[in-house]
Amino acid sequence: MKIESQKLENHETKIIVEVSAEEFEPLKIQAARKIAGQAKIAGFRPGKAPYEIIRRNYGDQAIEQEALDILLEKQYEQILKEASIEPGGMGKLDKIEQIAPPKFSIIVPLAPSVNLNSYRDVREDFVEPELTETEVANAIEELKKPFAVAEPIDAPAAEGHTAYVLIKAEIEDPEAESGSRDLIKEMPYEFVIGQDTDEENSWPFAGFTKNLLGKEAGQIITTEYVYPEDTLIESLKGKKAVFTTTIQSIKKLVLPADDLEFTKNYGEFDSYEAFVEDVKKRLLIQKNHLYEDEFIDKVLSKIIDQSDIQFSLDTLEQEVNDMVEDLKHRLSHQNLDLDTYLKLKKTDMEKFLNEEIKPNAENQLKRRLVIEKFASEEKIQINFDKFKEAIASLEKSAAKELQLAKTKKDKAEITNRITTTAMNQTYSDAIFERLISIAKGENPAIESDHTDKNLDESALVKSEELITPEATDNSSSEE
Repeated sequence: MKIESQKLENHETKIIVEVSAEEFEPLKIQAARKIAGQAKIAGFRPGKAPYEIIRRNYGDQAIEQEALDILLEKQYEQILKEASIEPGGMGKLDKIEQIAPPKFSIIVPLAPSVNLNSYRDVREDFVEPELTETEVANAIEELKKPFAVAEPIDAPAAEGHTAYVLIKAEIEDPEAESGSRDLIKEMPYEFVIGQDTDEENSWPFAGFTKNLLGKEAGQIITTEYVYPEDTLIESLKGKKAVFTTTIQSIKKLVLPADDLEFTKNYGEFDSYEAFVEDVKKRLLIQKNHLYEDEFIDKVLSKIIDQSDIQFSLDTLEQEVNDMVEDLKHRLSHQNLDLDTYLKLKKTDMEKFLNEEIKPNAENQLKRRLVIEKFASEEKIQINFDKFKEAIASLEKSAAKELQLAKTKKDKAEITNRITTTAMNQTYSDAIFERLISIAKGENPAIESDHTDKNLDESALVKSEELITPEATDNSSSEE
């Protein structure tokens, strides 16, 4: 078998294959047997008809075509190996120049290749995040809101107050005798002043509560609004509506006092000051995580920009398909399908793919390839102690689920999920810790060998051995 390869654009290779008559002859015999096994030939049991009988009944062309199919099926991996090709997807038959003996070409998408170049020279300023008193005060206020009490006030409505109203609305309708029809029949409602800025989730429309600012209980407010042309409801597009709002009462939220009694809602603290310190600690951890995520994104962007990244259109198409399937899966949990989602976004599939999915898929693919190459270059390993810590943390979160598991199979699925999640989490943490260290200029050494503290295949233990017996203790242990 003679094999020649030619590099093409778009990270693909053409492999030209020539098979000698001597190599092709045994394949023709296999092909004839296969045809014989599927054919009904008078005087012969299935698969027992001689080669010449098959040739006479079906012709050389049918046998040769079947032989070529067998060749491609059985020799494809060998062809790639001899051509020194690492494929990034299934090859496609390009052209058959002749069948007997075969000479044909295959187009093969190549596996992605990444050269990070001087990635260890990439730098980014790292500034340790600090908390402000305003951030702490706002966080504590949010923690107090679920326990706040709404108290009536005898004052004009202000930002953050709750207005209890009766609301009704009419919309213009040329076909109606009066020129309008009911849009909203009078109904009670409550508005939090200033919390209706979201275009998609505000009712009856974004910014409606601005009309209630400075108003008092007993007042009647009339508001006109013309629905824009991009309104989702077809019958409202461009129509003018008149809203009549009667304010019945105005209340403000009174937050709990800064005392120890309030802190009992969030745990056991020796003092209110201890609660505040705990809030600060949690806020700082959260702020550090957010800052590190942003920092990592900046560093990765710099590495991606300076790297040579090549992948085929097949690889990108697979990434696009994966993103679409993932979106469908997430939408299903919201009782939505893709068609409805596209209508809500006021777009079609082609535009959505070209303007959103494909650019995001390409960025996601480049990011993943760079991270994988970085981990390989840096010889990133999983620290076994940190892996066990992650197992313990996830086990604690899943304790109730483990206790409710009724069978050994259920428990095994949960423990395997915990182990897999812990491994992925610990590995990702190790990658990004190294990335941050390099970008800060700390120049960490690359470990060339596994150590006792690193997790390799020989160190992996069964997941159930890492889960404490107490976590899985359940009187029901049926199979």
